[in-house]
Amino acid sequence: MLESPSSGSAQGSFDVHKLECGRLFDEVPCYISIQDRSFQVLQANRKMIDEFGDPISQFCYAAYKGRRERCPECPVARTFDDGKDHSSQEKIFDRHRLPHDVIVNTRPLHNQAGEIIAVMELFTDITVQKELENRLQDSLMRYHDLFDLVPCYISVQDRDFRILEANRYFRESFGGRPGVHCYEIYKKRADRCPRCPLAETFQDGRTHESEEVLIDDMGKKVCVVVHTAPIRDLQGNITSVLEVSDDISEIRALQDKLALLGRLVGTIAHSIKNVLEGLRGGVYIVNLGFRDNNQADIRTGWEMVERNVGRISNMIMDMLYCTKERSPRRLPVSLAKVAREIVDLLSPRAHDLGVQLESEFSDNVGVILGEPKDIRALISNLVGNAIDACLSDQNEQKSHRVITRLFRESGQVAIEVEDNGTGMDEEAQSKLFTMFFSTKGTFGTGLGLLISQKVATEHGGTISVRSVLGEGSTFTVRLPLEAKS
Repeated sequence: MLESPSSGSAQGSFDVHKLECGRLFDEVPCYISIQDRSFQVLQANRKMIDEFGDPISQFCYAAYKGRRERCPECPVARTFDDGKDHSSQEKIFDRHRLPHDVIVNTRPLHNQAGEIIAVMELFTDITVQKELENRLQDSLMRYHDLFDLVPCYISVQDRDFRILEANRYFRESFGGRPGVHCYEIYKKRADRCPRCPLAETFQDGRTHESEEVLIDDMGKKVCVVVHTAPIRDLQGNITSVLEVSDDISEIRALQDKLALLGRLVGTIAHSIKNVLEGLRGGVYIVNLGFRDNNQADIRTGWEMVERNVGRISNMIMDMLYCTKERSPRRLPVSLAKVAREIVDLLSPRAHDLGVQLESEFSDNVGVILGEPKDIRALISNLVGNAIDACLSDQNEQKSHRVITRLFRESGQVAIEVEDNGTGMDEEAQSKLFTMFFSTKGTFGTGLGLLISQKVATEHGGTISVRSVLGEGSTFTVRLPLEAKS
């Protein structure tokens, strides 16, 4: 126990040799000071004096904090108040004004009457550890920055295929909420994929790769190459797997275009071959007419030549339209007027073929801004395809019809062409609007629907289809209504 200091001076009555620590007070490898209730330093060990100067008779906050008043959160004051040990983390400054990060522990010192007459304050220097901690924190922050800035999809998943962490690129595209199964978030499946590179990595501990098609938050398909790598703990056990996916959608689109270009050569060559056969037949009949001076043969042959030249001309113009990038003019177009003209023009042909053409035009369809001839081509292609779909239907008991509708819908104008022809299965519908896919066999090039999609897109609209095999199809084009009638 410490003797109570006299009223003249606490320092005068304080005898450090009576402390139980004895000579070890100066030898411990940390800073120690003893303070009275006014926070004056009564005693300090050698390490404190060597590095901070002699603080005895100085206020502690002035001696190693450079302050003019006591610290707001003072463990010494708390120990004087409640008589208990306290600790805190502080920053103190040595004689060279260099900072030291320290952990402070305080303990009360009592006299024989049990009164607290001083408090011992012990400082453990953690400057090196703090520096390492700051470096580690900085490294972690840079790691997270790099993790977020990498321009590919990155996720970390556990053995249950739940996402533990995902980078910003992943979260912006798929959401990436922690705890959600990977196959739910970017495959929209209810169970895991049959062939999973992540599962293979958990099984054999090796890296794996595969090519997948993901679905983002907007419902858009994204083609990716997936690479997986194991993440291990200190014992070498695989705790999770890192999955890195590179978006190759543009590459796949380019490959598809190159493949379609190959199909173009074959399809167009075949179509032109058929047209040339018709031309040869027409030329042959014309020559016969000239030889026999038969005007009827000459007229028949010449009509065949004109018809097939027109077919080649239309085919070439359609090809040029599909391949040319351009912005359409913005002229006022009355959809009702254009649609009515097309229906009237095609009605005689449809009637001869046993197909009934109907129209349902809303009175307030209005006027859009666009390229008139493109809008005409769009509607004409849809109605013509609908007639052909009815002709392809083998159900002789069915009364075939094509209905063209125009109506407003949520600030847009909708063009709807419905038929009760052959219809399409899901596979055929998925291939629509791709270059040169046709349901007409050798009788079509597939350019018609491609042109329709191009016109709709260039005018800021969309085109969609609903179809049931054997029952018919409905094509719907939605265009922005940019001007009022």
